[in-house]
Amino acid sequence: MFAIIGVVAKPYKLEHFAKGTGATVVPVEDASPNAKGDERVAKVSLPRERRRPAAPPRTASTPLPPGHVRKKATGEIGRVESVDPRSGTAVVRWLREGRTTTVPLTAVSRR
Repeated sequence: MFAIIGVVAKPYKLEHFAKGTGATVVPVEDASPNAKGDERVAKVSLPRERRRPAAPPRTASTPLPPGHVRKKATGEIGRVESVDPRSGTAVVRWLREGRTTTVPLTAVSRR
């Protein structure tokens, strides 16, 4: 949140009496004197925007074929070529891009 110190908020008025699409918002002091209508200023309060919580990554509900894993971060599917239980890694050939990478076992899932 930002704090503005020493500045007083000005009331604004919508001047919609111009021909065409020329409606403008001007401070009340600067409003044209020949504008028709009520001189009162309508106060409008806008609701604060609420941040939505981040959606969890999508996971497919279909079971994977034997020997396949899904990347937890993106949901990409790959075929396991080898597993090294000592280092906790697996060599996976990703089906979408066709590249092979070594990933930690904690980064992939069978779901």
